[in-house]
This record gives sequence, structure tokens and C-alpha cells, in this order.
Amino acid sequence: MRSKVMFTVGKKKNKGVASRMSRRPFQHMALRRLRELKKIVPDAQDADVDVLLRRTADYICILELKLTVLRRVSAMYGV
Repeated sequence: MRSKVMFTVGKKKNKGVASRMSRRPFQHMALRRLRELKKIVPDAQDADVDVLLRRTADYICILELKLTVLRRVSAMYGV
């Protein structure tokens, strides 16, 4: 019977899902943020990344315009 000789250096690598995420934390973070962005921006559920970013920029412009209008209306009525 032969004895098994094992050499380990450093930590033992786990080949599960958690280890894949720890190897690529930036990619995991970016994908998580894109999922959250798809929830916030209207009509962006099935959009690619470039379309999603374009719609996000458009949505930000619309929100800024709404905010400007609301500020001016409130200034007119003294609220």
C-alpha cells in the first residue's frame, strides 16, 4: 500500500460559488450594481449594458428637469 504525499502551500482552494466570487470581486460588484440599476431605471429590464447606461443618463436628465420645474413652481407659490 502506497502512502499519499500531499504538499499544500497557502490556503486550500474551494471550488464553489463563493470562491469564484472572491476571485473576481470587481466583476461581482459591477454585476450587482447593474441589476440594481435595471430595477430603478424604467424600461431597462431587458437592455444590454450600453443601452442601460444610455437610458440611465436620459432618466437622470428627466429627473433633473422635473426637479427644476418643481423648484420653480414652489418658488412661485412661496412654498
